[in-house]
Amino acid sequence: MQIKVEDLSYVYSPKTPFEKVALDGVSFTVNEGDTIGIIGSTGSGKSTLCQHFNALIRISHGKIYVGDKDLTARKLDLLALRKEIGMLFQFPEYQLFDDTVAKDVEFGPKNFGYGKEEAARLAEEALVMVGMNYAEVKNKSPFELSGGEKRRAAIAGVIASKPSVLVLDEPTAGLDPIGKREILELVNDLKKSFLKTVIMISHNMDEIAANCNRVIVLHNGKLLYDTTPEQLFSDPEAIAATDLGYPHSVHIKRLLAERGIELDTPALDADSLLAALKRRYSL
Repeated sequence: MQIKVEDLSYVYSPKTPFEKVALDGVSFTVNEGDTIGIIGSTGSGKSTLCQHFNALIRISHGKIYVGDKDLTARKLDLLALRKEIGMLFQFPEYQLFDDTVAKDVEFGPKNFGYGKEEAARLAEEALVMVGMNYAEVKNKSPFELSGGEKRRAAIAGVIASKPSVLVLDEPTAGLDPIGKREILELVNDLKKSFLKTVIMISHNMDEIAANCNRVIVLHNGKLLYDTTPEQLFSDPEAIAATDLGYPHSVHIKRLLAERGIELDTPALDADSLLAALKRRYSL
């Protein structure tokens, strides 16, 4: 499913003293199969952009097409759209609300019209898919779970209805390094399973470099770059213009280059950096 954004602009509190331009003439296309990172400094328009994809924010200027759906249509089928575009907000564990884990995860399928038995089956399947023991957690309160388990349960609630596209807003925020790695591995596993497309907002350049095939860079509501991680992180001018930093592995590669140690890799992650060092020194 392709997502096409055309000249999208959005202003909060227009014609008031609090007017704020959040998006300004943004255009790009998300192709089926992409894992796209959306990055930019705080206030650059990342979350506003992504909330347009499933019409949590309705379009005031421009166009978005999700597959064959025109999101400016007056009679837009919101349930059908939101079944296709799953949205996981920052700190999604705060979205948990029901009295048991099973009921919480079943809410999405039931909301999209599945019957009670089918919703229960989809909830069980989703919880297993995110690495949770259904029998152990189904009758637990979501608030009895650990932080990492809450994050997994929230993801299960989003994927239970099998969306084609998963939008993640800072999916690893607040997690320790092990928790971050586990969540990203889970997202990659889901992509190999049924998810066709992933769109990920993150301030963590290591995560963007290691997991995305494309990067959308926003700055003050404008699209500055639509490129690959390799191209972005090899362009010092682009990094300077975005107020963002380098992935740790790229930063180390740059420090080595300053000392005359050139490596034959973009070094977008620690594994590729280590492999390049081993090749250079025949280890």
